Amino acid sequence: MTLSKPFIRRPVATLLVAIGILLLGALSYFNLPIAALPNVDRPTISVWGYLPGASADTVATSLAQPLERQLGTIPGIVEMFAYSGAGGCEIDIQFDLDKDVDAAATAVQSAINAAGPNLPKDLPLPPGYWKANPSGAAVIVLAMMSDVLTPSEVYEAADSVVGEKLSQLPGVARVNIAGAERGAVRIRASPRQMANLGVSLEQVRQTVQNASLNLPKGVVEDGDQQWTLEANDQLLKAEDYRDLVVAWRNNAAVHLRDIATVTDSVINSKLAGWYNDRRAVVIQVYKQPDANVVETVDAVKAALPGLARWLPPSVRMVPVYDRTTLIRASIADVQMTIAIAIGLVVLVVLLFLRRVWATLIPALAIPVALAATAVTMRLLGYTLDNLSLMAMAVAIGFVVDDAVIVVENVISRMDAGQNAAAAALGSARQMGFTIVAISAALVAALTPVLFMPDVVGRYMREFGVTLAVTIVFSALVSLTLTPMLCSRLLAHARPHAERRSLALVAYTRSLDWSLRHPLAIVLAVMLTIAATGGLYVALPKGFMPTEDTGILRVRTVTIANVSFGAMEQLQRSVAQAILADRAVSGLTSYIGADNGTTLSSGNLYVALKPLDKRREPIEQVVARLRTELAKVTGVRTFFIPLQDLNLGAQSSSARYQYTLTAANPDELLRWETAMRRRMYRMPEITDIISNVETTGLEAGLAINRTRAAAMGVTPMAIDSTLYDAFGQRQIRTMYLPSNYSRVILEVDPAAGSDPAAFANIYVPGAGGAQVPLAAVTRPFRSHAAMWVVHADQFPSATISFDTKPGISIGDAITAIRTAERELHLPDEVQAGFKGEALEASKSGGTQLAQFVGAVIAVYIVLGILYESFAHPFTILSTLPSALFGAMLALRITGFQFTLITSIACILLVGMVMKNAIMMVDFALELQRARALSPRDAVRQAALQRARPIIMTTLVAILSAIPLAIGTGPGHELRQPLGIAMVGGLVASQILTLYSTPVIFLLIARLGLRRGAHKADFRSVPS
Repeated sequence: MTLSKPFIRRPVATLLVAIGILLLGALSYFNLPIAALPNVDRPTISVWGYLPGASADTVATSLAQPLERQLGTIPGIVEMFAYSGAGGCEIDIQFDLDKDVDAAATAVQSAINAAGPNLPKDLPLPPGYWKANPSGAAVIVLAMMSDVLTPSEVYEAADSVVGEKLSQLPGVARVNIAGAERGAVRIRASPRQMANLGVSLEQVRQTVQNASLNLPKGVVEDGDQQWTLEANDQLLKAEDYRDLVVAWRNNAAVHLRDIATVTDSVINSKLAGWYNDRRAVVIQVYKQPDANVVETVDAVKAALPGLARWLPPSVRMVPVYDRTTLIRASIADVQMTIAIAIGLVVLVVLLFLRRVWATLIPALAIPVALAATAVTMRLLGYTLDNLSLMAMAVAIGFVVDDAVIVVENVISRMDAGQNAAAAALGSARQMGFTIVAISAALVAALTPVLFMPDVVGRYMREFGVTLAVTIVFSALVSLTLTPMLCSRLLAHARPHAERRSLALVAYTRSLDWSLRHPLAIVLAVMLTIAATGGLYVALPKGFMPTEDTGILRVRTVTIANVSFGAMEQLQRSVAQAILADRAVSGLTSYIGADNGTTLSSGNLYVALKPLDKRREPIEQVVARLRTELAKVTGVRTFFIPLQDLNLGAQSSSARYQYTLTAANPDELLRWETAMRRRMYRMPEITDIISNVETTGLEAGLAINRTRAAAMGVTPMAIDSTLYDAFGQRQIRTMYLPSNYSRVILEVDPAAGSDPAAFANIYVPGAGGAQVPLAAVTRPFRSHAAMWVVHADQFPSATISFDTKPGISIGDAITAIRTAERELHLPDEVQAGFKGEALEASKSGGTQLAQFVGAVIAVYIVLGILYESFAHPFTILSTLPSALFGAMLALRITGFQFTLITSIACILLVGMVMKNAIMMVDFALELQRARALSPRDAVRQAALQRARPIIMTTLVAILSAIPLAIGTGPGHELRQPLGIAMVGGLVASQILTLYSTPVIFLLIARLGLRRGAHKADFRSVPS
């Protein structure tokens, strides 16, 4: 009994099962979460620590190094990148994909605790961590502004209301608020006045710390009542601090107002942010690695109206960009692509079969198979994303193919005189093995995709599993629902005179010629193989197509020792130039030296107009902006199109990273300089920038320890005094009802703008004497690193770069590797690519291995099914023409050979061999059943299977055409795959109608078959 028989005999049950699958599939489909790509971010933890006022070297040695040593002992770390700047450090850790992010966070917190005894004792906050990838972009960016309130007051609202509440939402890992700072009392001491009165900064600091307290005071009881004790011990306003007595001179009090200017200010005055050209506070929301981007953004947007009610009336909150806008548009576009593909393939079936019911039966197989796939996706926890929906679009051709094979065979049997039920049952018996063989071979071809390693493998696995599941359900539907519907709905057509079409006559003559001249066909196949190899070598090699997400991350970089005022002017000039571009809809911009970030680097997030309005790809926009921004002198501008696929832990100024690591910092600097100079001369790359910076200006003091000891001055007193003067030192915390603030001590900026101000600074000496700093130190000037970078606990240098228009990352990698060999990098300097460039450097060999693996898997499956070593070669002989067509189509259209196009080639392995399977399968049956010679059998099989082969190939081509010509949101991933598939299918259709019969006949003549007369695994009808 065949699989189809019980379903044909029980049509009501079969139909109800199909309806149930449809309903369950619809329910599953509309409940699947939406995403741009499968959610397989590598578990990433970002550890931060703040030491305000400290230099990069001090932060690296006293704060980052103890943390790195403890964090480096955590198992499962793939990459650890540490950045130490003035005032703070950030250590980014990426773990194995199998590592649970919550377990990783627990281990990170334990490592932070273990490092605690070795950390500086005066940290304003203990080190903390975020479960977010800093190299990834914020999922939503907001701008808050007010025409009435100051930026500091807007920041207070953003920090205490918006940031705190958004951080509590599910999926949110971090809310970063930039562009301003919370309020503070700022004390700006005058070195000259302090020198005249003999007052040191340490005296000022101690006075302020002792004058403002917020300590417990207890209670008193009076009979049956209790009184809580309180005092005005905490000072909260600048005016409260001005009258503090710092010292007594000549029996007169020296008040703080006598030696300093005390104002209500902000904690950090070197921060600024803008929305377009207006001052604003920028709020960036980052999602957790395991969170769904759409669900996270929806939760944020749902919370905003409620938060707005808690903000001052004058504060406006404007969304700058929302990552889900394009994601939703992309999903809608690919859904429309699927609908168009379904319409086209149904039209092709109607034109060939010319019967309404014969067309509707394959058409009904599509929703049933896709519904079953949706149920499986829901059970597996998949999402509706560009890859899974692209798999469904590709699968439409497979679904219709299987059903068309059955329907066409049923019609042929009915034309031969059988009734519908007998024809349906006979067709299921005859074509069952063919459908099983085709489906098994297709799934086998997808095996390398299912087992691709690492992050990229996880991304593509959802595509492969979705497609494989659809293929399996397509086969089941074609062997159950399709024959049942044929037995009930098909009727005999009116008899008509048998006539042969001109196309069939032409094919018959050309086939006979090819069978008489097999060497010509073999030569054509060999030339196709050679041409395919040549095209593959000539095609530029990429990794993933650049997605047009409509968002640019822009980094501005200027000289390391730039002042705040100069950087502010440069940043605003860059923003004005970008806003003037016709493709830009808005931007946020911010600068500042804050807890490790440097003043010489600014950030912008640029939102572009929708693609249908700007009508130009993001690459053209970037190229035009590069030209315009080159006119802004004094600053370099780098553009990074935001991508949904984020790889690596480093946040850089360009898309790709090349990193050198060495134990010796001097050796590292020497070879980094040599490589960077080589890269500047390479015509393939642009936007070259290194994260090594040694040209910052350093004003140092050499302590005369003998003289200092004689005067009772300690190095700690000197360091503390310098911190008081120039570090915006936070000397006291003020506790407010809903937040906290600080008291900041520094010297007057006018007096501290020149290192000569050291002459007026006093330090405490023996017996409370105030000793001039110049008496125990000697000033010097030099250059110093503005930041220190480590990779896996070793000093490292990263050169970031981008490719020039029309150049692939593969070509750039080849050029850089060539420079490595020419420079003869020493063994003690380790060099390699990071992030996307690393995956691209591995992809060339990986893609070839995947294709070879697909061919081997198909051969094994076909060999098992046919119990033959020879027949799989006949079927696989269709591959050269398909690959040639795919490569030629990519070459003509100017696309690179990327991971997506390599997947297309693997799909072609399965798609084109179904033609050969139908032909070979029928030829073998004719040999067994009618004892025909191999030549007669394959000739008859080719002629009788020509119509279904052409029809199913056209169905596959038309199902891929909407992918190939689509230009809507997200088309960058789909279009190369569609073009490669269309080109491969067209070329394969032309050649394999001749090459398959010739190869079959040659193998039969050479006697390479084993067990040619053995029964195979199918049941042969008696």
